[in-house]
Amino acid sequence: MNSKLLSFLEEIKVQGNMSKAAQALYVTQPYISRVIKNAEVQFGVTLIDRSLHPIQLTYAVERLLKFLQEEAKLRSNLDREMTHLSDFKYGHLTIASNEIVVNDIYKPILTRFYKAYPNVHAQVLRLDSRKAEKRLLAGSLDFFVGHPLHASKISYKPIANVPLVLVIPKSAKAFQENKLYLNFSDIDRKKLNDTPFVSTPSDDNYQKSVVNFFNDAGVSPEYSVEVPDLKLATGLAILQLGMTITTDAYVNLESLSEEERKNINLVRIPRSRLSTNFGISFMNRQQIAEPVSDLMDIVTDVVSKETPDAD
Repeated sequence: MNSKLLSFLEEIKVQGNMSKAAQALYVTQPYISRVIKNAEVQFGVTLIDRSLHPIQLTYAVERLLKFLQEEAKLRSNLDREMTHLSDFKYGHLTIASNEIVVNDIYKPILTRFYKAYPNVHAQVLRLDSRKAEKRLLAGSLDFFVGHPLHASKISYKPIANVPLVLVIPKSAKAFQENKLYLNFSDIDRKKLNDTPFVSTPSDDNYQKSVVNFFNDAGVSPEYSVEVPDLKLATGLAILQLGMTITTDAYVNLESLSEEERKNINLVRIPRSRLSTNFGISFMNRQQIAEPVSDLMDIVTDVVSKETPDAD
């Protein structure tokens, strides 16, 4: 229960709202309430003041969070130490990536890893940069594949620079008939103003870079729809709900019908203007366990081969 209680309290503290925390964690709000109520009974304290609107976390939460985070860190360190002492015959690794890394990339990664470490249990999570940084610092994550994390205790190993495309649906003023791919210089940027745009969460590093790109280009899209991940944003753009900026991997032309291809433009964005740098972020340590080091090398090798080099 402690691991769930920890993640629930941390998310409520970030969101300031139990319903939003439930949405972010993909669980129901009654389930979070039940876990917290059970903890209040167990510890004999009030964790959330429900009489206030919005709800307020009590001082007991701050103290409990500190102990739960320390417990999670000790548990993680114990698992890693036991992995080392068992000559890596058994153990547990937790890795995470953000939406830029497509799920299919893990097939060759995990296949190669399990040939070398068949008894090490690997858990793969999908996290944004903020949550990944929190879990790395808490010791509950081995490494994160995604945008650079900048905390002083975290090291970063660059892997690739992914080119991006702007998906323009037929419903947009800037759409050009009978063309699939366009160069950035081929579009009238003024026609992108006030055009509906499907975005990922506004506090995500990726979305912040997209906003900066539009600002630099003198474009003011209408951020009309916000969704949890880039894959969903791409799908909605193809369904004509608005523009979005994504990767070729998420557009996946082979899965689109001829009609869907006719109804979108894909604008190649020069890497000098916008691209997404990503690599591996991990905690600074004097010694990294062998399975972690090997898995990082495999990730680097596979992703580098899958990522195009040319603009």
